[in-house]
Amino acid sequence: MTDDVTAVSHREMAEAATSQAAYRKLEKPTLRPEADVRQVAWWRVRGLQRAAHAQTLLIVLVMDAMAIYAIQVYPDDLPVWFPTLPLITLIGVGFVAIGVRRAWRMARVARREPGQTVRYLLLHSYTSEAPWLVFFPLTGGKNAEPIGTLPLQYGPIRHRFRDLPAPIGEATLCGDATYRSVTVPWIDDQVAWPSHGYGEIDLDSAHDMRFVTELIRPE
Repeated sequence: MTDDVTAVSHREMAEAATSQAAYRKLEKPTLRPEADVRQVAWWRVRGLQRAAHAQTLLIVLVMDAMAIYAIQVYPDDLPVWFPTLPLITLIGVGFVAIGVRRAWRMARVARREPGQTVRYLLLHSYTSEAPWLVFFPLTGGKNAEPIGTLPLQYGPIRHRFRDLPAPIGEATLCGDATYRSVTVPWIDDQVAWPSHGYGEIDLDSAHDMRFVTELIRPE
């Protein structure tokens, strides 16, 4: 642990969250209304459609439709990459299948009875700008230390920070909130869909300390 790594309490991290939100003009939540996963099938929820990579499946289907058309109209003038299309399709379908499985699991977890309520801060990776929720217990005040993290979905490129919660608030977690578990936070009666599993924070770990420090580095 280096000498300059000292700001790891809620107080210092909240200051960083506020500063980062102002820098990216994210002082107010950008979560858009979407279908309630507790009342509709998961594939009707916009955030889960993104998690399932629905656009990727659409692109693959369009490519296959164009290929069928090309075979019928220009059978002797096919592009050189055409023989690789079955492999591209297989890879694309596999990618989507993994996304669908994760989206289905997130929907199932989001429908569970609400779990623990925690405080959260929205912080961005210094290197990638990826958004992370950093969780704190309700007790402990400004001196509380972080207990867990959850990366959020973001993108597309032109709207990287669309569908993010406010920089500071409270969240109710559905799921186990253990290492790599599927955990879904409800914030103001709306889900902030994660991109990966839950991560626990141990400030005695040099790795975790470096990660926390990277999140609160100044812009």
